[in-house]
Amino acid sequence: MKRVILFLALVMFSFNSYAKNLEAEVLMLTDEQSQKVAELKENLKKEIGPIWDEIQEKQNAILEIEKKYFEEFWKLLTDEQKAKYESLNKKN
Repeated sequence: MKRVILFLALVMFSFNSYAKNLEAEVLMLTDEQSQKVAELKENLKKEIGPIWDEIQEKQNAILEIEKKYFEEFWKLLTDEQKAKYESLNKKN
């Protein structure tokens, strides 16, 4: 299990070129291993890319819904309550 987690961490970290070179140096990968790792990373990107896109779309949808309800909430408040709310948010 630790190997799987380490591998996934390395793969995710290794998406940039600097990390790719670092990975090959630190792990002392052979050319064949480096090629296989590159193929694995590319396949991983292809497989999870659409999932990340879907997640982003869902997050955007959630934000739009939250915005709609916040606007309704905001309409309920008096000017004094709005000021108090903004004051509290500035502290956080």
